[in-house]
Amino acid sequence: MTLSSDQWQLIEDKYGMLMRKICHKISGDKALASYEDNLQDLQISALEAVTGYEKQHEGKNGKFDEFWGSKGFDQYIKTVLWNHKNSKGKNISKRYHINRDTVSANENQEVIMMQDEKSNSNDLTHFFDEMRDVLEGSQSDILRELVKCPDLIRKNGKVNVHSLARKVGETVYETKKQLDGISWRLSNEL
Repeated sequence: MTLSSDQWQLIEDKYGMLMRKICHKISGDKALASYEDNLQDLQISALEAVTGYEKQHEGKNGKFDEFWGSKGFDQYIKTVLWNHKNSKGKNISKRYHINRDTVSANENQEVIMMQDEKSNSNDLTHFFDEMRDVLEGSQSDILRELVKCPDLIRKNGKVNVHSLARKVGETVYETKKQLDGISWRLSNEL
């Protein structure tokens, strides 16, 4: 199904504000989904809704001009748009903790140009010196071990607590408790 520009304009006039409202509700984090990306995805969903509605009931709904303005199509396209929002929002929520507090490399080219620092660099030493005042007990040792052995961090961003506990000589429970404390302290200090 191909829509003419006049037909698309009808959709834009009637559902454009709804699409823009939904875009704002999908995510406030530009690193996860920008407003423009969300809008384009919703516009594609609107086009797919037209095609889907035409195919329903073996084509008995007719063509666009026949069902435009009907209550059935109105409910259908709104359902498609809101379901798209929920689906995209669910996927974003899964990635949120991985991408939280990140910046766009496209908007911050200096991030790409940064040199790879070794773990024994002066900056890292300075960081640990500052963190001694913030971290308690074995938290500093745990953080140092994570930096020294990045393989302890899985691809999904989670720490392999069992291996880390063995390396620092603590129980799994105590290591998990200390990691939670580090996370809380770093998020409040940064």
